[in-house]
Amino acid sequence: MKNPSPIQRGLFVGAVCFLLISVLFSITGIPAAELFSVLGGTLTLGFYAFFVKNGQSTKRSLYARHLTLLLLVAAIILKSFELSVGSFFFLAAFVTFLVWFVWSVLEELPPSED
Repeated sequence: MKNPSPIQRGLFVGAVCFLLISVLFSITGIPAAELFSVLGGTLTLGFYAFFVKNGQSTKRSLYARHLTLLLLVAAIILKSFELSVGSFFFLAAFVTFLVWFVWSVLEELPPSED
């Protein structure tokens, strides 16, 4: 894959910032939280899918990373609409993050000599 352009990188960072702003708006009670969460979540997942599709990584730990991002975006969107099921999605995202972290560390280790 050729490197993404600075514009594509900037738009991806902006989409993630929309998600973070929606969390801030949810905490403070500003009514635009839903708009920012849906827009940020859609753009984040879209750019992420584009970058993964054009990437060349073949690590199996990517499955856990995909699930982590999907659950985290779903949790942020659900919590911005003040749905209590979003808490369970945050818990599931945290568990999948831990699985992804451990799996990616284990993939980096050299094979055993047994």
